Amino acid sequence: MNRRAPLTSALAALVMVGLTTGCTVAPSGRLDTAPNGGLPSEQPSPPAPVSDLPTFDASSAVGGYAEGFPRSLLEAPDDASIIASSAGQADGGLTRVSLSLSTPRTADDVLAQLGGPLATNGFTETPQAPSGLTAQTAWTRRTERPEGPLVETLLIGVLDEGDHRLVSVSGTVLAPTG
Repeated sequence: MNRRAPLTSALAALVMVGLTTGCTVAPSGRLDTAPNGGLPSEQPSPPAPVSDLPTFDASSAVGGYAEGFPRSLLEAPDDASIIASSAGQADGGLTRVSLSLSTPRTADDVLAQLGGPLATNGFTETPQAPSGLTAQTAWTRRTERPEGPLVETLLIGVLDEGDHRLVSVSGTVLAPTG
């Protein structure tokens, strides 16, 4: 005995009932009621409203270094893709910086490459407590001045994302000269 026969017969009967009552089978397989017994009319969707892209602060750049970014201190690895950067004025002659990048290098390699120029320029590393990041560290440099100490601080965080690392650097450093 063919087990599909009752199912096929029931489906055929359902389609016949739908056709004789003004219903049609929609592309989704559902029975839709059509006005005046005709085919369902499809109303075109109104066009999506066009919105402008967000504007970015003039001190930021997407895909490269922002104007005034201290590349001598924070040069991205050669094989890294810069996602965004910024360099804006902060109090006390400091520059507020941020750098986001993606690289295939290991977290240790990234921290070593970014930390090398910082150590050479008098910054001191302070490893951070474990967090949700793959690795993170902080770098500080204190300069005594007659008007009071100048403290520069940079935080570096690295997150594994498959075969790449996402790196975020942010903080304040002495504004570059010249």
